[in-house]
Amino acid sequence: MAEENNNDATNAPDADDKKKLPIKTALILIVALLIEGVAISTVFIVAKGPEPIRADAGLAEDLGDEEKEVEVLVIAEKFQNTRTGRSYLYDTEIYVMIRKKHTDVVDTSIQGMQAQLSTEIATIFRRAEPSYLMEPELATLTRQVGAVLVTKIGDDSDSQPYVLGTLIKKCIRIRADM
Repeated sequence: MAEENNNDATNAPDADDKKKLPIKTALILIVALLIEGVAISTVFIVAKGPEPIRADAGLAEDLGDEEKEVEVLVIAEKFQNTRTGRSYLYDTEIYVMIRKKHTDVVDTSIQGMQAQLSTEIATIFRRAEPSYLMEPELATLTRQVGAVLVTKIGDDSDSQPYVLGTLIKKCIRIRADM
């Protein structure tokens, strides 16, 4: 029995240790968290925010004059359409958008193919449905004319088309059978 009492005496401090909260460890942890919180808060308060965003006006100029888009007149002519049963003329000006560095090449191509371009565009206008000619933005005609121009004018040395876009600046309907 002496051994049992002895075991109870040795087990008693272990039971007390398990029930005790480690106060020193908890205090050290709390103090460390407080110091860390104060340090982080101080850094955010003292540090400046992000720099304000500025837009550079010269970004378009950085591309260089050679990469800027320019408009070149392809054709200014009157085209006929009789699909409604009446004869109408469409006074039209068509431009292409190209890079400035390709101006000479495209001008030479257009001048060399003026009759071909005029004929193909006239065919597009003669075949056009009246609703195409009445569209506010002339999207269908612009797409059809653009496809012809891209095909005829061709591509540059980088296999990129010279024509970046097509614009139908003027398309005024004039009744021709009065």
